[in-house]
Amino acid sequence: MVCVLLAAAAGAVAVFLILRIWVVLHSQDVTPRESLSILVVAGSGGHTTEILRLLGSLSNAYSPRHYVIADTDEMSASKINSFELDRADRDPGNMYTKYYIHRIPRSREVQQSWPSTVFTTLRSMWLSLPLIHQVKPDLCLANQQL
Repeated sequence: MVCVLLAAAAGAVAVFLILRIWVVLHSQDVTPRESLSILVVAGSGGHTTEILRLLGSLSNAYSPRHYVIADTDEMSASKINSFELDRADRDPGNMYTKYYIHRIPRSREVQQSWPSTVFTTLRSMWLSLPLIHQVKPDLCLANQQL
């Protein structure tokens, strides 16, 4: 009985994946754009520095840039603001830089017990979903360790 249920679930997943691939490959509605919206999930400390180093090599076609940071992470906000000001100074042809910093609660604080992270992670996810829906990014970048 369990084998039949597992086979049915695997079959349903396979059918879903095949349909999804077919829809993606047969989508012909491609419209060229001048820019792509990008969502950058900035970790804390060194993670923010690494992701900003990566962003430094991207052109201005990736605009607007939406940064997501923890609501308690002032260091990352400062690094992002400094990065964006330096970027604007290097490109005087760009009239203004389009970037936004969005803050969400951390899913886990330092020394937080593991059982309580279930609730804080769910809260962070709950508050992140409307942000994703509002921003509707074309590209998401994240630099996180597991």
